[in-house]
Amino acid sequence: MKGSLSGVALMLLSVGASATQLQISNIDYLYPDSTITQYRLPWFSSPDNPIAAKRINDYLFSTFIFHLPGKDPQATLNQLAKTEHGMEGIETLDYHVQYLGKNILAIDILGEWCGAYCEAYTEPVVFDLSTGYRVTLEQIITNNGMDTLATKVRKDISDKISTFVAQQKALPAEKQRDEDGVIMDYEAFYAECLARTKNPDFTDYTDRYSLNEKNITFLNGRCSNHANQALDDLGDFQTPLPVSSLNEMLTPYGKTLLTNEPRQRTAPLPGLSDRVLYGTLGKNTRIVLNVSCQRSYIQGAYFYEKYGAAIGLSGKCSPENTQHYELTTSSNEAPAEKIVLDLKEGRYQGNWQSGGKTLPVQFD
Repeated sequence: MKGSLSGVALMLLSVGASATQLQISNIDYLYPDSTITQYRLPWFSSPDNPIAAKRINDYLFSTFIFHLPGKDPQATLNQLAKTEHGMEGIETLDYHVQYLGKNILAIDILGEWCGAYCEAYTEPVVFDLSTGYRVTLEQIITNNGMDTLATKVRKDISDKISTFVAQQKALPAEKQRDEDGVIMDYEAFYAECLARTKNPDFTDYTDRYSLNEKNITFLNGRCSNHANQALDDLGDFQTPLPVSSLNEMLTPYGKTLLTNEPRQRTAPLPGLSDRVLYGTLGKNTRIVLNVSCQRSYIQGAYFYEKYGAAIGLSGKCSPENTQHYELTTSSNEAPAEKIVLDLKEGRYQGNWQSGGKTLPVQFD
């Protein structure tokens, strides 16, 4: 696996007087009886903002290995990797720091997930360094801006497909043949994918994005399924756009993060989705919540800090309504649990219900 920090085990960020000092080290696990790394995750610490660093660490562990790091993250990773079902389905993990700036951290999680077959994936994550919360595109881009960006990304992918198909059709017949002498019909191969880019109802083209000091880059998967992957010459799509082109699309919070204009810091709107929240169940049982709202469905988990294992949650949600949530456990092996939360006085609070028992729950 490639080195995430180019051979540097510790990196210190200090950009400007108000920047968070962020130290980065590796938490890794080697294949048994090998010197090759199988799992590697970053571990962040900050002398001036330990809460933000903790939230970033908890988000990465709970999202990508479905467990809190605990007091000893290396021991946690070792234990999960050595347990039969501890890292079930996760074949490899690595990371790459895309950008460390004054206000944001952009990192790519690189992994391979195995079920019926194995698929490599890249999941970009952007964090607000002042809070440790994940930064979603909806928080930094206005609604009109989201529509504009989706149109730009769809057009970019459409143009890439159309250009490639035209280039292949323009080749002499003998150069269009594969090693078996068959002429590949790229127009038919990419037809469905191309048609999708023409349909404005498909709004998922901006779901995955990464940031650096110059560009915002949207990542989209290939047109082919796993069986036809070898025939797909285009592969995954990346659409970079200059950060400077976003100025007219930014929300006040987006301008706080992405521009150098002097301004009073603006916080994102309250919400549960894509951020780690800390709270209590009952009188003083500490729990952690990490859920994500994708269109109309919310999925994720909550964790007891003492134990760290994920308890899966799901429910319905609306990006326009962040005031009320109802989450239920997804396991059939235990009594069903339900968590009902309402936004009151700036924090989410409500109750936990299971087996006829009800307890108060609240998150900071």
